[in-house]
Amino acid sequence: MAKRSKYIHGECQQLLFSPKGDIEGVMVRADGAVVQVRMSPATGAVFARACAPGSRVSVVAEPDHSPKTKDGKHPVFEFESFADEAGQAIPPPEEDSGMTAIRGVVATLHYARHGQPNGVVLETGEFIHLRPHGMAHCELTVGSAVHAVGEVRMTVLGNRLLEAHRVNGAELA
Repeated sequence: MAKRSKYIHGECQQLLFSPKGDIEGVMVRADGAVVQVRMSPATGAVFARACAPGSRVSVVAEPDHSPKTKDGKHPVFEFESFADEAGQAIPPPEEDSGMTAIRGVVATLHYARHGQPNGVVLETGEFIHLRPHGMAHCELTVGSAVHAVGEVRMTVLGNRLLEAHRVNGAELA
């Protein structure tokens, strides 16, 4: 985390739209106060797929002390990266790859309809889908640390689901 950057962990209150309809920020209730985190439209698109009002948000952001925000109703921050539960920045996915990175600790194994393990659910509630051959290749167990990269979408419960392409540095075929 950079010197001026701050770890913001709280509840997503509202997504903020630009006049063009892009997501350009989010309001977060953290430490009993509401703060605004501003972001690019590209980041906003990823953010909107990963977070919804009421969900937990963990980001690293830099305070905006510009004259334009001085008289605002709340502090404004510039998004730098998503963060893990310890407040450490999560490295961004490969540039323009359309991939997302998720880090965490395995809370439970997930099983396919015929009983084979096909993924893991992290302590954060995020689901990483590996398919049975990916689970056999990665040998993940409850308590394992995971860094997965893949395509993200939302479950019907509002949690992120990552279709993994790489787990802990290993490519999945």
